[in-house]
Amino acid sequence: MWEQIARFFVQGGSFMWVILVIFAAGVAVMAERAWFYFRTCRLNGSQLLAEFASALEKNDIKSAKVAVEGKAPIQAILSSIVRRFEAGLSFVEIKKGAEETAIREIPRYSAHLNYLSLFANVATLLGLMGTIFGLITSFSSLAAAEAAQKAQLLAIGISVAMNTTAFGLIAAVPCMIAHTYLSNKQAALLVDLDETVVKALNFVESKKG
Repeated sequence: MWEQIARFFVQGGSFMWVILVIFAAGVAVMAERAWFYFRTCRLNGSQLLAEFASALEKNDIKSAKVAVEGKAPIQAILSSIVRRFEAGLSFVEIKKGAEETAIREIPRYSAHLNYLSLFANVATLLGLMGTIFGLITSFSSLAAAEAAQKAQLLAIGISVAMNTTAFGLIAAVPCMIAHTYLSNKQAALLVDLDETVVKALNFVESKKG
């Protein structure tokens, strides 16, 4: 099996290395985004809001801070609300602080995600380019080759053409699927964040009132 993979890779020519680098970068982005979405942002807004509201209802600022402690954007925004609430600031100042934190934190949801679409397109195009170069090599070699060598040269050129096309698609398809799946997860997290922050601000406003 490994010999067949190695032969497939070698027969594809130099373009295979470029596609491999693109694929490796795509896998790295997939892993980083999956960790962020499913590990860093694993707590849903309803759970955070319930703990946040319960603590503030009892005026237990320490518990409120612990409830929203974490590295996710939604936790950073709620932490900003808690700190300003503890400082005794007005609701307008609390809301302004939440908005400032949101401007900084929300872009983290989309960081690097667009690279997956780029990698998918580039891998496909590199595969096509390898195909074209393989065919050019085949036909240019045939023109100058002896009859006995023509079949061998044609086979080499076709191997380059087909293998680079196949590997380009092998790299592109997972990147496209991951981009769609992770984009949907990102959208769901943003909706959850919006709902949670609005409800948290409404709760703080009622407490201030």
